[in-house]
Amino acid sequence: MRCKTLIASFLMVFVVLTGTHSALSGEKVILDSDMVELFDDGVAMLMLANHPKIELLGVTVVAGNQWLQDGLSAGIRQLEFAGLKDVPIVAGARWPMRAGRYEAVAPPSVTGLEWSGYESKLFGIGEFTYAGAFSSWGHKEPVDPSPELGWKTVYKANYGEEPKYDLEKNEGGGFRGKYRHASEFIVEMVNKYPDEITIVAIGPCTNLQMAVMLDPTIISKVKKVIYMGGAINVAGNTTPAGEFNWWFDPEAAKFALRTPWGKTALGEDKITQYVVPLDACKKLHFTPKEYKKIVNLPGIAPGIKAMFEKKYAAFAAPGSTADSYVWDAITAGILIGEIDNNDIVLPYDENLDATGYFDWWIDVDTNYNIDYGRSLGYANQGPVGTQKVRIVNAVDGDKFWDLVYAGLDRTRKP
Repeated sequence: MRCKTLIASFLMVFVVLTGTHSALSGEKVILDSDMVELFDDGVAMLMLANHPKIELLGVTVVAGNQWLQDGLSAGIRQLEFAGLKDVPIVAGARWPMRAGRYEAVAPPSVTGLEWSGYESKLFGIGEFTYAGAFSSWGHKEPVDPSPELGWKTVYKANYGEEPKYDLEKNEGGGFRGKYRHASEFIVEMVNKYPDEITIVAIGPCTNLQMAVMLDPTIISKVKKVIYMGGAINVAGNTTPAGEFNWWFDPEAAKFALRTPWGKTALGEDKITQYVVPLDACKKLHFTPKEYKKIVNLPGIAPGIKAMFEKKYAAFAAPGSTADSYVWDAITAGILIGEIDNNDIVLPYDENLDATGYFDWWIDVDTNYNIDYGRSLGYANQGPVGTQKVRIVNAVDGDKFWDLVYAGLDRTRKP
């Protein structure tokens, strides 16, 4: 059964949301995401898709925060609300690389196996008892998150109605099918636009690993990769050692970080990877102040506004002290700031706690023990195979929020 499951994971469903608008010419981006509504993946997607200097070539979805079909449904719903019919969504990996990982993490109440869920017992629990898709099926009924289930069934279960576009009928310039898997989409786009594409990787890195395994020649053709992942000088959030995105699939994270993206010579000394770890994320908060500004934006799409009001109802209460991190949206802000020549990353400072970034070598521990998924930073040359990356330690909060407001308000210019 496990072999069949693993084979099925490579035969993915796909969804592509298309439209009649001509493609924008600008910074070409692929967003690789374990999509959720709004903060954090959804806002990152909307910020990138709405920016006039960015051509969002597509959103590749991977299991992580949610099962694959939930992620597809959330992405489609938000693009429908925002009227962004020209942004393709392509389904990718539904399991991490390590065989048996689901059974090792999911609780017995979900799997029916008394021995499941032992990772938390062996490796400890972090700041949040968060296991993403592993912790539940993500649906009202306990259904198998398989390709055969179909994203439309999940969409209807989650939103109580049919999606606006139909994959099979392909009506109204809606869904059309071309790619069997996100890795195929990544490979085709990178080969079509060599040296032009920035990959914004805000979920587990499984799709990236599979793309390189499918076509290793894309490595030198990718312009840059920006990750949200890891915890360098702070504790993990899912386990004491591991940040969620890289904990979900440590093997893929290690593979991606050791890939010399955009380099054409062995040991080439240039930085082509940015990492936004928990170190930076914990310094930026979403509060009722930002919530009120967002829901009152004059150009926010009505559906997106309603989604904010439903998801963040606690933020609207009088005297609310609700608080949340924004994680993945920071990666979109960093890229947009660079494009607009208004960098949101704070300047370098020799004081590590205050510095906005530092350039270190980085790795991920894949030994199956209490350090499984731990991010390893090296101020000097790391182990053979590790790459020197730019680790973002702090960003300018005011600049970041201005970019969020601009990305959600269709009447504003960044």
